Amino acid sequence: MSLSAIECILTRRSIRALRPDPIRPEDVETLLGCLEAAPSAGNLQPWCFLIVKSQALKEELCRLSFDQQVVKQAPVVFVVCAIPEQSAAQYGDVGRNLFCLQDTAAAVQNLLLGVHALGYGAVWIGVVREREIATCLGLDEATRPVALIPVGLPDETPNPMERRGWRTITRTLE
Repeated sequence: MSLSAIECILTRRSIRALRPDPIRPEDVETLLGCLEAAPSAGNLQPWCFLIVKSQALKEELCRLSFDQQVVKQAPVVFVVCAIPEQSAAQYGDVGRNLFCLQDTAAAVQNLLLGVHALGYGAVWIGVVREREIATCLGLDEATRPVALIPVGLPDETPNPMERRGWRTITRTLE
């Protein structure tokens, strides 16, 4: 599938029903490239990424994510993690508390767009039980899991969600 950047942005949907078919290894590598290409404050890249294929781990992540079934249905779950001290080294508290999260959010959006462009589906699941998920994944204290992204072939075609409309949420200052 080949989509223009604008078409990819405007047609991406959150997919919460995925088929169990495996993802091609070369597509996983392409998606990792999408993550890595995200912008970050000072180009510090304060992140790391995990690829979860273990069914046992996916089931535990599902449990820790309020039983969102898509987590255990997906053939692959990408875990996007922030490393706050990497940002803090250059930007202090604003790096630790804000920039590292903005940077990982940009990486997640890159991943979601890459997933859509390749014909897969995904949904962004924010991590709430941060320490429990970190422990489950064997992460150290310096690494914060911030998003779970289950990825696979779509098993649904959701209709576009209604948007507020950019005209109602935008002001031009001249």
